[in-house]
Amino acid sequence: MKENLFISKITTLFNNTIESSQTTHIAFCFDDNYAMPAGIAMSSVVLNNPDKNLVFHLFANNVSNEKIIRFNQLSKENVTIICYEISDDFSINPDTLVLHVSASTCLRFVVPQILNKITSRVLYLDCDVLCTRNLNELINTDLTDKYSAVVPDVDKTQEKQCAACDIPYGEYFNAGMIYINTDMWVQNNLTEKAFSMINSGKVYKFADQDVLNILMQGKTVFLPQYFNKLTSLTVGGEEDSFIDKDNVIIHYVTGNKPWYKLYLTPLYQRYIASSPWAKDKLLLANENAPSTTRRYAKLLASQHKYFSAFRYYLLYLKHKTFKKH
Repeated sequence: MKENLFISKITTLFNNTIESSQTTHIAFCFDDNYAMPAGIAMSSVVLNNPDKNLVFHLFANNVSNEKIIRFNQLSKENVTIICYEISDDFSINPDTLVLHVSASTCLRFVVPQILNKITSRVLYLDCDVLCTRNLNELINTDLTDKYSAVVPDVDKTQEKQCAACDIPYGEYFNAGMIYINTDMWVQNNLTEKAFSMINSGKVYKFADQDVLNILMQGKTVFLPQYFNKLTSLTVGGEEDSFIDKDNVIIHYVTGNKPWYKLYLTPLYQRYIASSPWAKDKLLLANENAPSTTRRYAKLLASQHKYFSAFRYYLLYLKHKTFKKH
């Protein structure tokens, strides 16, 4: 297997280390659309983990230079950022990329293989997360003879995917947070196995997540929900404000993301405000889902805010018409 699988260029944006502190390696994989949320997630990790050296490994798939440069503003005395540019050789069986899954999510298959030269432990995080507390408890998890530490997925997903993937009920995990033992991963050749499975022609409903569940089955440590608290946002719902204060990672699942105006919550807003992306203009909603704008118009009408409701309904019509062309 090629050592730097699919990587065309590696650039260290900056390298800062406090001598006496321990080091935690964290990986994110994203394309151009997810650069900003990745930055907010990283910023939240930095804010809540001043006691350790943080090395961020960014696997960037067709991300503009202008967006990469913004990550320089996260520079602190305990932060290092290394960027891995993905080459054009990287491709995934498109038939299995259903459910608004992008090819970039499968980049996590290469992360442990590439980072094993540097570290035996890496924390992989999706970009649609916030870290709201210190990561010490998570990174002190004993991974001896285990591939990873993970959090079980919600019951509804367990019901469908345990049967589909032939996994005992309750042992199907959500792959948005995986604390990985890279030594075990490399010894068992999981990168190659994962790619051959996803490109085999068989369609996996949850793509890379199904593949990782099948490959790691029986060799994971299951952690409490507060390490990957799956949260679905609704228009103006602020669901993340009801999450327990001990929560470490909030994971915004579904297409309703908090960096869209319709779903922006006060908590996420606070993390945007303390990040280099504070002045960015937020999009109203996911461009692929005009119906959310209509739902917001309905909500405003129910609150007797008729003028605003009318304005959003017009936006919805414009959005819908635009989408058809």
